[in-house]
Amino acid sequence: MLTTLQIKNFKCFQQAELTLASLTLLSGLNSTGKSSVLQSLLLLRQSYKEGGKIRLNGDLIELGQALDVFAIDAKNDEMEFQLSSSDWDTVTWANHFDVSKDLFTSTTALKDIEQLALFNDNFHYISADRWGPRVSVPLSDFDVHHNNLGKYGEYSIHYLLEQGDRHLKNSNIGLLNEDAGTTLLPQVQAWLNDISPGVKIDPKEFKTVNAGTIGFSFPSEVGFSRPFRPTHVGFGLSYTLPVIVALLSLPKNGLIILENPEAHLHPRGQSLMGKLIAHVAAAGTQVIVETHSDHLLNGIRIAVRDGLLTPEQTVLHYFSRNGSAIEITTPQIDSDGKIDKWPEGFFDESIRNLAALSSRRRERNPSKT
Repeated sequence: MLTTLQIKNFKCFQQAELTLASLTLLSGLNSTGKSSVLQSLLLLRQSYKEGGKIRLNGDLIELGQALDVFAIDAKNDEMEFQLSSSDWDTVTWANHFDVSKDLFTSTTALKDIEQLALFNDNFHYISADRWGPRVSVPLSDFDVHHNNLGKYGEYSIHYLLEQGDRHLKNSNIGLLNEDAGTTLLPQVQAWLNDISPGVKIDPKEFKTVNAGTIGFSFPSEVGFSRPFRPTHVGFGLSYTLPVIVALLSLPKNGLIILENPEAHLHPRGQSLMGKLIAHVAAAGTQVIVETHSDHLLNGIRIAVRDGLLTPEQTVLHYFSRNGSAIEITTPQIDSDGKIDKWPEGFFDESIRNLAALSSRRRERNPSKT
C-alpha cells in the first residue's frame, strides 16, 4: 500500500507531501491541485516502462508539453516524485527541465517495482470523464485479460461478461447480498440495486461486430420489464456501473483511483457509494478518491462510526488556495465519525445555506426567534 506521496515542481505544486491510507479522500475548491495529485500518480504509471523517460501523453492522461506541467514558480529545474509504501523501499523519480528545449531529461528511473499495484495489473483508474449512456461499447480481450476497465469505464461490460461468474478477488469485501453468492456479477447487481432500487442488469456481447451492450430492467406487475437501452434510463446507471465494477474486481493490495464517483447519483446513492468505498478499503484494496460530495463523505463517516473502517485507515485532505500558494489541510476523523476541524469550504455549504435561510426567517419574524 502506498503511504506517502511527495511532489516537487509539478503543475501548481512547488512542494507537497501527502499521507495516503487505505482510503484517501481528496476534496476542495476547483483548480486547487486535487486532480494534479491524481495526475502525478497516473503519470508515473504510464511512464515507468519507458526506460526512465517521462511520458506526458499516453493512455491514462494527456498533459501536453513539458512547459505545461513544470511549476511556474519553481526555484530550480528539477521535477521530482517520491513514493513510499508499507511493503517497498521509497522510490524517487527526478527529471531535469530544459527550458530551452521544452523537455525533461530523467535522472532517476523507476525499476523493478511491479510489486506495487500502481505499476501492475491490480490497478483501476476511472476518470470523471467516463462514458455515459451508449447503445454499444467496444470489446477488448487484451484489456480485459490485463484487468483494464479503461479510464472511461468502456470495457466494464466486457469485463462483466468474461469475469462475472468468478469469485470476488478480494474475499474480505463484505457481501451486500449473501444470498447472491460471492461471484462478481451478482454482487455488482446487488450494489447497483441498492444504489438504484429495483434495477436489474443484463450484459450481452456481439462478437461479430466486436461490441457489447447492457440492458436495464425494472420491477413491473409481472416481474421485470423488458430490458431498456442505456440511452433510455439516464446517466446515473451508466456512470455508476464502471465504478462499482472497479471497486469489486481487484484483489487485496490492489489500488483504485476514482474521480467523482458520485457523478449523476442522487444523495442517497452518493452516501451508499461512500459505504461501498469504505467496504472495499476496509478489505485491503487501497482507494484514492477525488470528490465534491458531502453525501459521499458522510457515507464514509458513518462507516467509520459503525466500525467498518478505522480512523487510521482513513485520510481526508482538503485543498485551498492562499494567493498563489496551494494549502493542504488534513482534518482528522475519530471513531464516532466526527471531524476535528472544518476548514472554510470543507463541505460546509449546506450549513452556510441553512444558516442564511434561518437568518432570513428571523428577520421576517423576529417574534418567533
